[in-house]
Amino acid sequence: MPSHPGKWALFDTNIYINAIREGTGSSAYEQLLQNLPHTFLSSVVSAELYAGCTDDITLRLVKQFTERFEKTGRIVTPNHQNWNQAGMVLAKINKAHPKYKSKSSQLFRDVLIATSAHQIGAILYTNDIEDFRIIRKYINFSLYA
Repeated sequence: MPSHPGKWALFDTNIYINAIREGTGSSAYEQLLQNLPHTFLSSVVSAELYAGCTDDITLRLVKQFTERFEKTGRIVTPNHQNWNQAGMVLAKINKAHPKYKSKSSQLFRDVLIATSAHQIGAILYTNDIEDFRIIRKYINFSLYA
């Protein structure tokens, strides 16, 4: 995954998880490292990372990681309009693509991440290509998958 100099970057949760699982030599880790000066953390992704913590060590690491973004002011949080837009987009997706109704809660979080990318004009990096391509039919944001 190449970096896009000068553009803000927003990473989906799966990129962070892959970087952790695959280690410092992985392409996900390298992508994060290359984009670090331009990276924002979505508060939705932050919550998903916290939700995946299984012990005190993991919790401490996620806390240290998210605090770095907080200190630099590089957190993007969906606002009221984004939440409403996400609900409307999800309703449209469920109507047009009924197979997605079973994964509405995951897709809802993805829509919130997409609205956050749109909000700051960031490129959204993900491994979840199919879902975000569908979301992009309803929200204009840059996607790198």
